[in-house]
Amino acid sequence: MENKLTTANKVAYGFSDFGNNLVFVAATNYLMFYYTDVAGLSLAATGILFLIVRIFDAFAGPIFGILVDKTQTRFGKVRPWFLWMAVPYAISAVLLFSIAFFPAGSRLTLAYITYAVFTVCFAGLGTAINAILPSLSADPNERASANMFRNVLGQAGGLISGLAILPLVSMLGGTNNAKGFAMGMGLFAVILVIAEVFTFISVRENITPEQEKPVPLHDSIKALLPNGPWWTIIITNIIIFIGVVVKNSSTVYFFKYVLHNEGMSAIANSVSSLAMIVGAITIPFLIKKYPMRTVVIANLLVAILGQGVLLVAAQTASVGSAILGVAVSAFGLGAAQSLMFVMTAETVDYGEWRFGVRAQGLLTSVSAIGAGLAGVINSEILARFHFVPNVTQTASGIMGINICFIYGPALIDALCVISILFYGLDKVSAKMHADLMAKRESEMNEGAI
Repeated sequence: MENKLTTANKVAYGFSDFGNNLVFVAATNYLMFYYTDVAGLSLAATGILFLIVRIFDAFAGPIFGILVDKTQTRFGKVRPWFLWMAVPYAISAVLLFSIAFFPAGSRLTLAYITYAVFTVCFAGLGTAINAILPSLSADPNERASANMFRNVLGQAGGLISGLAILPLVSMLGGTNNAKGFAMGMGLFAVILVIAEVFTFISVRENITPEQEKPVPLHDSIKALLPNGPWWTIIITNIIIFIGVVVKNSSTVYFFKYVLHNEGMSAIANSVSSLAMIVGAITIPFLIKKYPMRTVVIANLLVAILGQGVLLVAAQTASVGSAILGVAVSAFGLGAAQSLMFVMTAETVDYGEWRFGVRAQGLLTSVSAIGAGLAGVINSEILARFHFVPNVTQTASGIMGINICFIYGPALIDALCVISILFYGLDKVSAKMHADLMAKRESEMNEGAI
């Protein structure tokens, strides 16, 4: 069993999220905008769509997690899923942004179909990205380092996506936004496939096969239910995802309708990605000195401070203050969110240590449910505050946008501070890993005999 990972291993792992975020960030940031301003769907219809289709989120992730736990191939239990999900996910992303080519009467139906397929494919790839981290190394510091590469490259994918998508729409589509979005996502989809195939070829699962036998579903559930640290992390992760997606989805609305500078939304998305990269880079160094829970709380408070700067920007119509607020908030959130994945891996170890069951697929598969709920929240808030696309907004419409972009994310960050207080693995982590290492060495010796 290897604990140390090479830089090449970490970079390969990072490229999994680079390709994923290249597509997912474009969908997160611009799908609602595409539906309302390009495809001509109403906010009410869009909100219902997000609500109904994202039910798949609640089931798709755990189902893929169970499938991962039951997978046994010569390539490992998680690695093959990068290869299996790459092309379906890429195709679904292009179809997601192609409904505007069809007659207006069929677009809502097509939106349901394409969004459902995209959601399922995203869950499959996302589960693989999360589930393989516990198998890369048994050392929490090595996991944190590998996760840093994942977050840096993932945010780089988000940075490129946020910076390039609108220019690509204009360059490839001219005045035809429907064509531009479809072709831009087509380009991202090709890069996604290349990135996931590279990850599949280059990463290795370093936990020995004896420790990775298929886990029966009833054993997985039996070990999951009393896993208190897992419940703490998963609830916090869901809340964080809601905040991230609510804010990202409303960025273009904030800059277009509140600051009257739509073009700066791409810059804001890029600054956000850069700041999240910097935040993620700090994590491997911080957790060597401070408990993980303390680091998460401190960075969430930084994110709340950034939301305060955004409030000032909205009141003064200052683009410069808005960019500063985006950067401060993203730095704190990027660091906190990066560490959550490492803490999730810790709960997998806790399940093995405390209950004798290592159900990493199921335990790491639920973290993105909040992304689906966020789309519903966004559209519902904008609808209730009488937002109307492509017109000058009323004071009520502006307030709806500010709730999505400023007030709501600040409240969500505060809720995360409260929820993460219940995480207690920092106190037993050293003993847990020492016991597991002794157990694995004993298993390897027995296997050799």
